[in-house]
Amino acid sequence: MLKRIAQKLRPTNPIHTDRIKIEYGEILSQGDCESILFFMHENLKWGGGLNSAIRKLAGPELDSYIQTHVSTPKNGEVFALPPYNSPYKALFMAVLADWDGGNGYEERDLMNCYRGAIGAAQDHNIKTIAIPALGRDKRDFPHIRFARVALKAISEVLDPRLDFVKIMCVDHTMMRTYQGQLQKLESKQ
Repeated sequence: MLKRIAQKLRPTNPIHTDRIKIEYGEILSQGDCESILFFMHENLKWGGGLNSAIRKLAGPELDSYIQTHVSTPKNGEVFALPPYNSPYKALFMAVLADWDGGNGYEERDLMNCYRGAIGAAQDHNIKTIAIPALGRDKRDFPHIRFARVALKAISEVLDPRLDFVKIMCVDHTMMRTYQGQLQKLESKQ
């Protein structure tokens, strides 16, 4: 009964899955995207290959900006950052803690990251955004679930202000998973 009530209370915005692209490749090699989203732990440490590459690309000013303007970040928050030396119009940083099985508030926080990033891109008049596919290195949170959560959250807030959202997959298993989840989402429309 509660599930039926919750479904009736959901927004009835059309789902724009036609503007979600799933592609194979490195996120920083996407010349057709005006912005990118990256994820950072709430301790603001620059871990991981993508984060290190973004830091190097944008320059040391990005790190200084984050240390100065982002204090006590919370899981699920998204910050619009200046692009500095990068070729992008904007960088978006989502705050996400380490996963502990996905049983707490992790799924909610992940959805808030995607919703916040899409909303921030739309609010900053960004037309295209590249997002890294998550999930392959998380033992306690299967990549199929990551794909489902990501696509559900993105499709819920995507509106015509964005031309497209590109989810970049670094391996073919991830790409097939995200494509399969996108097809399931489209079939429910």
